[in-house]
Amino acid sequence: MQKEIIELFEKTTETAMESARKIGELNQRTFEKLFQQQADLAAFYMDASARGLELVAKAKGYQDLISGQTALLRECGERNMAALRDGMAFANESGAQYGAMVQDGIKLAQEQAARAASMVKVAA
Repeated sequence: MQKEIIELFEKTTETAMESARKIGELNQRTFEKLFQQQADLAAFYMDASARGLELVAKAKGYQDLISGQTALLRECGERNMAALRDGMAFANESGAQYGAMVQDGIKLAQEQAARAASMVKVAA
């Protein structure tokens, strides 16, 4: 009986370590993806700023400047919307992965608790 309890404890510990590893990997992938999205967006804004300054320097007149700035602002808006859509899709995907991990963990915990309870009943 004692050997079975020790084995169950070892299995529970292994399961917990495996779950922690999976969560760590998912956290790392999530961080890397979000960081890359932010870096790409920052690079775009730096480029847009440079193009805005170039517009001011090279504009042939007020109308030319306004039309160039309008086009640049439209591009910035489109890029923002694309980043927002990508971010929301990624958040939903990551949330689903976290949710699946939680569901798997709950199922496994219930199985192990039932096994432990049956061991206690047998011992009594």
